[in-house]
Amino acid sequence: MDLKQQREKKMQDQKRVTIHDVSRRAGVSIATVSRVLSNYEAVSDETRELVLSAVKELKYQVNRTASNLRKGTNTKIGLLITDIQNPFFGSLTRGIEKITTNLDYTLLLANSDENPEQEQKLIAQLLAEEIAGLIIVPTSDDCQSYEDLKSSGVPFVIVDRLIKNCQHVDYVKVDNYNGAKEATDYLLRLGHKDIAYIGGLPYLSVMQERLQGYHDAITQAGYAIDENLIKTGDNRQHGGYQSMMGLLSAKKVPSAVLIANNLMTLGGLQAIHEMDMQIPGQISLIGFDDMDWAACLQPPLSVVAQPAFEIGELAAKTLINRISTPDIAVQQTILSTKLVLRASCQNAD
Repeated sequence: MDLKQQREKKMQDQKRVTIHDVSRRAGVSIATVSRVLSNYEAVSDETRELVLSAVKELKYQVNRTASNLRKGTNTKIGLLITDIQNPFFGSLTRGIEKITTNLDYTLLLANSDENPEQEQKLIAQLLAEEIAGLIIVPTSDDCQSYEDLKSSGVPFVIVDRLIKNCQHVDYVKVDNYNGAKEATDYLLRLGHKDIAYIGGLPYLSVMQERLQGYHDAITQAGYAIDENLIKTGDNRQHGGYQSMMGLLSAKKVPSAVLIANNLMTLGGLQAIHEMDMQIPGQISLIGFDDMDWAACLQPPLSVVAQPAFEIGELAAKTLINRISTPDIAVQQTILSTKLVLRASCQNAD
């Protein structure tokens, strides 16, 4: 290809009409364009006409993937997680990939970075790819936020978290309440009374459940809840660090701390080391998620372990069952956590 031909091809590529262009011209969402192009029935005649007119005016060429979908040969599955840096989601992804690869599905991975706007954009992009189904870790607990996804006709499975008022949706999660309660109960049995809790983003169901487990363990043991011992982080290492520094800098320093996810646990450990405090001599510690590094710390870290790989496997199986048999009963699975005790906890003085 000579220089002139390369220039012409580049100009053609720049002018290539996308599904985003059709969406803007028709004044509808990308998901709606996708439904029309997929011959999905639940679209009004007026909306269908708007989309088809925009397609004609813009001379939009339906991609090969959409054609494959109509032929029933689409084998792409979307996976939308919230934090690609979190090892929990790495293990979950591996579980999903094991099942999808064995069944000859192609996995499309996207990361919302805990950003609802980014999540909506990625959902639209995945729908535009004409995926056969979607596994999603939601950023919001508002069912209305997922209206386009629900109405697209694309099967989806929620993992790790729940969405309020979306009862008839497949999901796979763990028993967060009992996981946090069992960990707090253990610290109470060791004689700790001033037990602190570092939670994550408060609007997430997973964090609400873990906080409730902590609450109930404290009150059922006959103690009052001390709000000064409860901190809210951001699910990230920096949030855990700030929360732990706040606890360790207060007049009343806790003798034990439960931290609600692995990245915040790293931040909490950083703060403890900077304050030159000894684990478990001065403070006992339990984290969430049994990461590879947890057993390698000095001392090894006690954790509430989640079966992340198994969650991924079950989510993939659930979605593929839904794709192959759309009318099966709603499948909602709650797996147990496991309290793994190591040397980061000891009896209170």
